[in-house]
Amino acid sequence: MNIDLSGKIALVTGGSRGIGRETCILLSKAGAKVIINYKKSAEKAEEVRKAITDSGSDADIFQTDLSEPDDVKALFDFIRAKYNRLDILVNNAGIIKDNLLLAMELSEWDQVIDTNLRGAFLCTKYAAEMMMANHSGKIINISSIGAIKGGRGQTNYASAKGGLISFTRSCAVELAGKGIQANAVLPGMIVTDMSSRVRKKAGEKILEQIPLNRFGDPLDVANLIVFLASDKADYITGQAIPVDGGLSVS
Repeated sequence: MNIDLSGKIALVTGGSRGIGRETCILLSKAGAKVIINYKKSAEKAEEVRKAITDSGSDADIFQTDLSEPDDVKALFDFIRAKYNRLDILVNNAGIIKDNLLLAMELSEWDQVIDTNLRGAFLCTKYAAEMMMANHSGKIINISSIGAIKGGRGQTNYASAKGGLISFTRSCAVELAGKGIQANAVLPGMIVTDMSSRVRKKAGEKILEQIPLNRFGDPLDVANLIVFLASDKADYITGQAIPVDGGLSVS
């Protein structure tokens, strides 16, 4: 299947590593101009940009703390000033602050909710304003299998990612008449820095529950994201699609 995103402007939050990194590179290969958003990993973000420029394309990087409304506004002010449009938003940025429910501090709850859910809300609100002007746009929210399967020590994370699914569905209904599609992608156990601790601690047990008998690669998720960002997915909206090797149905 040939996916052509030439002329499209795409923002990927948390684009410096893992799923975000592969998504930035794959969107660029499809022809999109990519804005690589990051919070801390400036060096990693530069590496992603270099991978893109080495292939003959171009990309921007922009540092943002998505839990800070002023930071998010600055990001979108930059996009408006340089491009005056946004065609694709991938709300990928996320953090974990795992702790058992009775031991969880309010700060651990707030930090995860603020970045993983409120950050997506802020980005989507700004993005939708620009997309409506062109009567088209794709919003892809990266949730998690943890939103529907649950896990010890992840009440904050599961709540944020579950909220992201509901947020996606409501956005899909509100924005459909404006030519904008919104979908959620639910990665399972993907080989990233974020999942390394869990894989080391319980990897064999988790692997036994995955019908395809392997952990996912970030590219497995990026492939779906790029498809949803394309015109091949124009009749898909409001969906929450697992990429988990069958873990959610085992």
